[in-house]
Amino acid sequence: MLSIYAFTLPALMWAIVLWRAPSTLGGTRPSRFLWGFLAAVAVALTTRPPEVDRLIRVLTGSPDLSVLVKHLAGLAACHCIMEYVIAVHGRGPRRAGAAWLRLVCAVAAALALTVLFVFFFEHDPGAPASRVTDAHLGDPAVRLYEGVFYAYLGTATALSAKLFWSNRRSVPAGFLRAGVVCLAGGGATGFAYVLYRVVFLARQESRPDLAGRGTPDVIGEIIPVVSLLLVVAGVSLPPLRTLVRYVGDQYALWRLHPLWSDLLDAVPSVAFGPRMGRTRELFVAGDRTLDVAHRAFEIRDACLVLRDRPAEPAGGDPGEDGGAAPTARAEAEWLFSVLHEEPYACRAAAPPLTDSRTPAEEVAWLLKVAAAYRQLSRGGAAASPRHGGQAGQDGQTAPAHGRASG
Repeated sequence: MLSIYAFTLPALMWAIVLWRAPSTLGGTRPSRFLWGFLAAVAVALTTRPPEVDRLIRVLTGSPDLSVLVKHLAGLAACHCIMEYVIAVHGRGPRRAGAAWLRLVCAVAAALALTVLFVFFFEHDPGAPASRVTDAHLGDPAVRLYEGVFYAYLGTATALSAKLFWSNRRSVPAGFLRAGVVCLAGGGATGFAYVLYRVVFLARQESRPDLAGRGTPDVIGEIIPVVSLLLVVAGVSLPPLRTLVRYVGDQYALWRLHPLWSDLLDAVPSVAFGPRMGRTRELFVAGDRTLDVAHRAFEIRDACLVLRDRPAEPAGGDPGEDGGAAPTARAEAEWLFSVLHEEPYACRAAAPPLTDSRTPAEEVAWLLKVAAAYRQLSRGGAAASPRHGGQAGQDGQTAPAHGRASG
């Protein structure tokens, strides 16, 4: 393995394994197989650094047992990923006998690798662990050993690439579909690696007297790294969608909080949620999408109650815009005029009701209203070009409402 990946890739894989462990314990059968795949890959990668190889030598007395552990972990990863894609994208009723047959085949392959490694390989205590295969690629036992492993790896990667790619349009667009495409790309890259290695092995001759680590194969080291990074991206993108949504919801609550806080004090008849500081809300864990919807409904209910408190327009009448569609700025000015009792607060008319918005559109609208309301609260009513005549004459501005700062 290239030295740059010797520790970074195992550390990355173990971080993902630990990250997904809590959700896997109480998760579905496919999620457990996916976690098993990640854990097996992490074990396989952990055997590669020289320091780990030396530790295995000291603990077991075997000069190259790390090679066998790596391939057995690879077989376990292949079995888990095949079970995962079959469980997620399988067609027709699942038969318990077929699952047991696949497990028996995996165990048989693992036993074959172990027997070949223990009884038919040439072990040199003074050579690096990789020499047990790399320097004897033409030996029949090594060819059979590699053939069993790559047959399993090729089947797993080809099946994964096919099923992930064929089902990419059945998942919602965005992070989830991008994750499925990355998983398909990882499977396809893994299958390309198998084809490359088969051709590479077919052209090798047995050279047991070769000094050093054996036949170098830089391309054979880079391709699986690319495949692994694509798989990691595919596994990480769907949870990233949840994180992005959480951050967006927290930001929406942050923006709505000043207006919501003022309404909470001004309209106690509305069943608001519990009062919470603006900063403290940032540390609330869990899905916040429902909280954003509740906050929007509370603001809208309070606005309906406030319509019983008509403001006195500074000039003109409510229909002076000729029936134009209401703007978020106009609604913010009306709310400011109702909630603020200062003598220079702007006097705006209540905008007409609009009942055609979806919940998502209502949240987006109220975010605009809250932003305009925040500007009025910061700059005072005199900042409004439509309602600042008297303030301008007296050289004064309306003080900002203290509660709006949250």
